[in-house]
Amino acid sequence: MKQIIIILSILIITSCDFKSSTDYNAEAEKLESEGRYEEAIPLLDKAIEKDPENIYALINRGVDQSILEDYEGAILDYTRVIEMDPDNALAFLNRGKNKARLEDNQGAIEDFEKAIATKGGERLYMDKVENSFVETGFEFDVAMEEIRFERGIARYNIDSLKLAFEDFSFCLDMNFEKPASLYWRGIIYVSYEMNTEGCADLNEARKLGDPFAQEMVDKYCK
Repeated sequence: MKQIIIILSILIITSCDFKSSTDYNAEAEKLESEGRYEEAIPLLDKAIEKDPENIYALINRGVDQSILEDYEGAILDYTRVIEMDPDNALAFLNRGKNKARLEDNQGAIEDFEKAIATKGGERLYMDKVENSFVETGFEFDVAMEEIRFERGIARYNIDSLKLAFEDFSFCLDMNFEKPASLYWRGIIYVSYEMNTEGCADLNEARKLGDPFAQEMVDKYCK
């Protein structure tokens, strides 16, 4: 009888899962650092099962699903994060990027603008910084130029060229993604038949290594 009790006790102990949600998320992050995103997702599933409000695990799973082209799954995870944390700029940015990948450019723009709103607005904004005494959400903040770069592409894709031009010019002022920003601004110039300005941007983008600029230079800048 005593032996049976010991065996049952062992079975109970070994069947228990003593890992926390944080433990599973940490294990998943190690796999992600090695590029093993598909293997990381089941660990993140467990992390979220243990703690449905683990924002870090939800964001990490959203990133992994994006990389694996499960854009709809990623959108669901970022939506859950936003429901818990309406000021999470990173979740809005990432959800918008996934909407754009599904060709929902208008929905993407709406998310990018919500990300901008979390920073105070387009004209007067503030980057969040770490504060030992107050929770600022700095780890989920995103640079304004990164948001506006993505919004510029989405705006271009719905033919909102003037507004897209403003976004890419802002990125260039901030020295953000300079080759790509020059490329996008250059093709907008060309769209308005301003080939002198457009070719100047496209040639500079080509020199800086943008992979698409050469084709546009060959087409419009002879």
